[in-house]
Amino acid sequence: MKDGFGDLMIEIEPHKHCLVCGNAVRPDENFCDELCQSKFKSAQRKQQILFLVFLVIMGLILFLPSILKTLG
Repeated sequence: MKDGFGDLMIEIEPHKHCLVCGNAVRPDENFCDELCQSKFKSAQRKQQILFLVFLVIMGLILFLPSILKTLG
């Protein structure tokens, strides 16, 4: 089959890409090694903490004025 770049197409075996670095991995895996997996888990944990901080700040912005009004 012609692909516009030559007469032969190279058959690539089924694969996915590492969620962190983009290297090719087997279809049943998400990461290429333990380092990428730990980086992903660390980033995910940091994102969860930042989301909780955001929720607390938004709660304070929404409810602090009414609490202060009732107290003073």
